[in-house]
Amino acid sequence: MRLAAFLRSSFPVAVLSSCLLAGPAAAAQPDLTNTAAFDRTCTAVKRSVRMTVQEQQAFVICKDVALVQRIWTFIEQGSRDMSGRHIPHAEIALAVRAELTHARDQLRQSRQMLEKIRIRSQADGLLLMPATWVRDLDGDGEISHAERYFFAIPSRRDSPLTVQPPSNDRDYYEREYNLKAAVRTDQSDILWSLSYHYFAEALVEMALSYQYRDGAKADQAIFLAHPEGMRRAHQLLVRGIETSERMRLSVLAERDDDLEWLANPRQVNTAFPVPLDDDDFRVWGELMRHLVPLVRGRTVLPLGEKMSGSLAVVARVCPEGQGFSVPALFADPPMYPLASLKREAWSKYCRKIDASHPASGLNAFVQSYADKPGQTDSAAMRYLRRFLWVN
Repeated sequence: MRLAAFLRSSFPVAVLSSCLLAGPAAAAQPDLTNTAAFDRTCTAVKRSVRMTVQEQQAFVICKDVALVQRIWTFIEQGSRDMSGRHIPHAEIALAVRAELTHARDQLRQSRQMLEKIRIRSQADGLLLMPATWVRDLDGDGEISHAERYFFAIPSRRDSPLTVQPPSNDRDYYEREYNLKAAVRTDQSDILWSLSYHYFAEALVEMALSYQYRDGAKADQAIFLAHPEGMRRAHQLLVRGIETSERMRLSVLAERDDDLEWLANPRQVNTAFPVPLDDDDFRVWGELMRHLVPLVRGRTVLPLGEKMSGSLAVVARVCPEGQGFSVPALFADPPMYPLASLKREAWSKYCRKIDASHPASGLNAFVQSYADKPGQTDSAAMRYLRRFLWVN
């Protein structure tokens, strides 16, 4: 179950973003309310120019779930193949790169479909019951409890952030998960899914920008081979953050209360794992007001000696009066990332703080929520576990 733990920590966003697009039984329409119907729908749904809104959503779900299954199987079978025998690093690197390329292409297709979807009425939404979906994710011909309940939604509660591997105890899922959760998708949920697809695609683009070179010096074994991939990653990152803000505004504007996923404080009929109150939405908006201009390059992030707390690890990257430029990093990424671990190597991304590029307020924002006295679960951690689910 090492892979299950990895996927739980690395792909919760991509997996649930696909899961929140499922639908009611109807003639010739997608039905994703149980395992058998899911199989039939995914076999039948094909991309075309005349797809219904529900079919567009089903297309994304089926493609994303198939991608998770392929990645899980690849890692598990690869681990078994490497057990007890030596496989050259170059061969492993080529296999991983092939899988990453496939993942990038599949994520791109899903993202492009999500960009087209417009849910204008309740009839366009899809009814989701993800705990009923069952998949042999590792390809061994058997279904463990971790696989059976992989798509289930954790129970809704306001508790400290915990990370643990999936369990093989069925009672654990009965106790910790909402196995009867149902969600009917709306346009806010499409934006939620779309933002996560932007982020996931950006991460894969960054990974594919670099390649492994056998026989090179240890700190030059990984080198920049495709700088254009980093530029694409930056564009995707910007669009993901901007979509997150659109999602926030969309959720706040909702007035119905029908089997919600991401809900505003006035909506109570929701399966979202953590409650969000008015202050959570306010903090979310404030975070976006700092992140959007920073990632776009309209502001720069001071990383100087006076920094403290969570960002102190990168202190003194930039001298006084300068700040770190995010677009500069993506426009001119490090040639050898393993040789760029010293903070001096990052100073070339510093830019002068002036009227056209003012200092970002992100550091002060983070500090204002970090480790408030008298709280066992700090405000910063409270917001972190919410934003892990939100975006």
